Amino acid sequence: MLSVQEFSAASGLRSGELILGVTPSAKHRVLLSSYLLNLWRGPEAVRDMIIADFCSAIDLGVEAHAGDLLQVLRQFLEDFPEAGVCFLRLAPASAMSPKAA
Repeated sequence: MLSVQEFSAASGLRSGELILGVTPSAKHRVLLSSYLLNLWRGPEAVRDMIIADFCSAIDLGVEAHAGDLLQVLRQFLEDFPEAGVCFLRLAPASAMSPKAA
């Protein structure tokens, strides 16, 4: 299993974005299997899909699902280490809103 530091570096997520305390389960394996159906797009694309879904779950306030997705991402990066170099940096929501003139 990847350490928190290794996972943070591989996923491109900051330590404050990580939800700890989720243990792997059959639910996580099923979620990972659904993402692996898109592996033909490449491991980086699958990684980006999981991260995008994680960010959506956080934005919606569904923290339990976000924790599940982090566990899925952690397992995915362990199985596909070549997807671990991530330069994806998501801007905070406040940076995406238009500035008031």
